[in-house]
Amino acid sequence: MREAEARVRVVFADLRRAVDDVILKHQVTLDELLAGVDWLQQVADAGELTSASVLFYKTVLKGTAGAAYAHAEKDGASHWEMEGPAHRPGAPVLHTPAVLPMRPDEPGEPLIVGGRVRTTLGAPLPGAAVEVWQIDANDVYSGMDSSDFAPLDIPNDSTGVPANNLRGRVIADADGRYEFRTVMPGTETFGLATDSPLAALTRTLRLEGRRPRHIHAIVSADACLPLTTQIYFDGDPLVESTIEGAVPAQAVKETIRHEDHRTRGLDQPYRTLTHDFVLRPVPEGSTVSRR
Repeated sequence: MREAEARVRVVFADLRRAVDDVILKHQVTLDELLAGVDWLQQVADAGELTSASVLFYKTVLKGTAGAAYAHAEKDGASHWEMEGPAHRPGAPVLHTPAVLPMRPDEPGEPLIVGGRVRTTLGAPLPGAAVEVWQIDANDVYSGMDSSDFAPLDIPNDSTGVPANNLRGRVIADADGRYEFRTVMPGTETFGLATDSPLAALTRTLRLEGRRPRHIHAIVSADACLPLTTQIYFDGDPLVESTIEGAVPAQAVKETIRHEDHRTRGLDQPYRTLTHDFVLRPVPEGSTVSRR
């Protein structure tokens, strides 16, 4: 217990210094401070304290679960992102070029994602596994219902949707190249109430209670640290205004529209997106299990 108490003191001291700096920098008045305290009381009374954690949840995870991929600017590693509750183990294994499991009439614009898996030293990673999952064009994750997102109240009715729809573990080829076909994802909501203290704050800050379009990925290869990340899309206004914090620029990728869909065996135009996953080698003397 003494160790825990010491940590609380250290963390609080740093937090206090940070808050003091903000108060002094912006000359926060006593009335403004008390208004902030009053807002916190309203959030508590509305039962939204847990939901309010979404403001800093991803940052906490970056400093803990994502510590192995901190400071990607140092060596060009891919950025880390939280796994989230929509991951399901046991996705079908597919070899590149792959088509994710989907319904014959899967709604949404076709999308082909491809690139290389390599190390920060530039070496390709043959046989790397790129596990991906995403929301469909109707804003539904397969194999889940709303209770899987608790305590957030996120609507997700996957009745009638195959359990592994738009989920797969894609194995890269001998050159570390991967490719999979899917559809452009829909938009995920945080499930926040529209008439609550937390909603009032997000409106004031002009932050959206929805996540940008994205594709989740867990990338693993022998002798490398496993990477959990997400791909985002250029032109999506939510990239700059989501409640959970800014999206790294390197994670936002351009899509190119193509009209030669018949040569791809498709019945409508499609988009392509190129993205390389860059993994950090396992430090000498360390061991890590491949996911």
